[in-house]
Amino acid sequence: MNIAVKVCRFLHGLGFVVFGANIVHPFLPMPTLAPGSPVAQFMAVMGPSRWMTMVGLFQLFGGLFVLIGRTAPIGLTLLGPVLVNILAFHICIEHGTGIAPGLVFTALEIFLIYSYRSYFAPIFTLNAEPTI
Repeated sequence: MNIAVKVCRFLHGLGFVVFGANIVHPFLPMPTLAPGSPVAQFMAVMGPSRWMTMVGLFQLFGGLFVLIGRTAPIGLTLLGPVLVNILAFHICIEHGTGIAPGLVFTALEIFLIYSYRSYFAPIFTLNAEPTI
């Protein structure tokens, strides 16, 4: 199981480091967007607002934290909402097109959260009390 966790951690972390860095400083070719398409409209709003730069930074740092290992739980916590948005984008805007990578990264995320479940156990309680 330890080898599976390391492999998944490496794939998950590396994927988010590469694609997060690509958002912050583009180096991979981007497909051309059809003018007026929902994706083009979405990017027309998100690009100039620097929203995608912030998402890229979350991906980059979350991926680095997952790669480090000792900080994997905080990295998984940062990447969870990013994955929700990736899936929502592909489901709501692209109507399911191109969702496969998002599903693979979601599966890796769920496996890793399960592997580090002792660190997440306090979040999933029904008896939360303030510590004041």
